[in-house]
Amino acid sequence: MLFILSSQQKEIISNMGWFEGNLWRWTLSWKREPSVEEQEQMSSLQAILQQQQPDRNASDQLLWCGKPAFATNSLAAEACRISLGNVAVDHLAPTVWMNIAPPKVEFMVWLALLGRLNTKDMMVRKKIIPQECNLCSFCSLHAETCNHLLVHCSVAWQV
Repeated sequence: MLFILSSQQKEIISNMGWFEGNLWRWTLSWKREPSVEEQEQMSSLQAILQQQQPDRNASDQLLWCGKPAFATNSLAAEACRISLGNVAVDHLAPTVWMNIAPPKVEFMVWLALLGRLNTKDMMVRKKIIPQECNLCSFCSLHAETCNHLLVHCSVAWQV
């Protein structure tokens, strides 16, 4: 993942480039030389960034869905919107690490977006518990999947 390789993880946009006339030039820096696979990812990133240009007259600020405060329900809604649009949810994963929510919350959301949250469904797939034990800990009605726990379980939402 390029974010781990970046030496600008906590930088604001204005420190990641400069204006050359009216054109923004991105200057990304890395902790080490990239591998061949990482170079391909960097090329894709540069292609995306070439289409983005900061507003010269605006100041940098952290926003989540256009608001300064982070809300987990807005992240869940965004993940559903993106996954329903046939776009990979893992594009959201790097955006979790913005120090907006407590680290434990960011870590849990990151695991959920990557599909690595330890649910009973995952433990069944890893043959840690038998299939018959795969019931939601909250409602005991459905299989305990990440999607069920975080989006569909009415009891979990009340908690």
